[in-house]
Amino acid sequence: MIRSILFLLLFATSQETGEEKDLVFVLNAPLMMSDTDLSNAVDFIYNITDRLTIGQSNTLVAALTYSVRSTQHFSLNSHSTKAAVLSSLASLKSVNRSHDESNPNEALDFVRVTTLTGSRATSSKFVVLILMQGPATASSRTTTKWAAEDLYDEHKVNYVTLGLDSLTDSDKSLLTDITKDGLKTFYVSDFKYSCNVVPNVTSLIDSSADTSPIINCPDPNAVDPTTTPANDAKDNSLLLVVIGAIIGTLLILALLVVAYKCVKVNAVKDMRVLRAIEVYGEAKFGTSKEAFCQKDFMGSGTGGRTQSDDSVFNTRLFLARNFANGQTHTFNNNI
Repeated sequence: MIRSILFLLLFATSQETGEEKDLVFVLNAPLMMSDTDLSNAVDFIYNITDRLTIGQSNTLVAALTYSVRSTQHFSLNSHSTKAAVLSSLASLKSVNRSHDESNPNEALDFVRVTTLTGSRATSSKFVVLILMQGPATASSRTTTKWAAEDLYDEHKVNYVTLGLDSLTDSDKSLLTDITKDGLKTFYVSDFKYSCNVVPNVTSLIDSSADTSPIINCPDPNAVDPTTTPANDAKDNSLLLVVIGAIIGTLLILALLVVAYKCVKVNAVKDMRVLRAIEVYGEAKFGTSKEAFCQKDFMGSGTGGRTQSDDSVFNTRLFLARNFANGQTHTFNNNI
């Protein structure tokens, strides 16, 4: 009985004690940071913290933001429960952003001189630096590197960094210099995708914590249904060119057919007019067309003409009358 009680006491004590960790989140929040970016970056911090065991004998959390100056929103000793820490983290989404310049060297110096001054002597120290925009000058990058080294030398901190893909090569090199380990440096194209690296960062802080993927975390490699991929756009352009060429060819063929018909009709009319002129030209000067036709076929009488003569007579009479009724005017206009 006594052994059972001692076992339960020892088990409860070991569960309560855990491993001490002092965790500091340092969030770069310049003026250029949109509300959406800020919200997603804070969600990144929130999701990591939510997976940790918070308490005096476990993990304590502090958070600060910086641009030109650093602001500590709560210290390691401010909260001893997870609910209180998460509530304070959520309020960071309304942080004021008034400067575009970023001074991470001052932020790291602030952590060394102020934030970790009250840390536990036996705790493991972690600093998670989230960088949206790097230092403005090469000298600022150098002083940031020195500040990181000073912080490490004084508190033996473990660094983890998160940056945007859009950072310059110099800024990315700086983050690698700070962590001294490429496996502790992460990049995302947009902070909305930072949830994908939450399991990795959580594992670096506490290997016993939950490292399962975040539910409903957007996939950076997924195709956005609201946009058209570049290859599809090229294919559609080629298709439009082919369709346009076919339509253009059909229109040209249609115009050629219409032109051919017009020329053919005009040619027939011209032939008729020319034939009428020919008949007219055969008439003797001063005689009418009807008189010419009658005279040309055995005088004014009809006796002695064959059926073939009548057919020729009627044809020439018809052409002569059409010509006399205005065909010559039409022919002149066409010319």
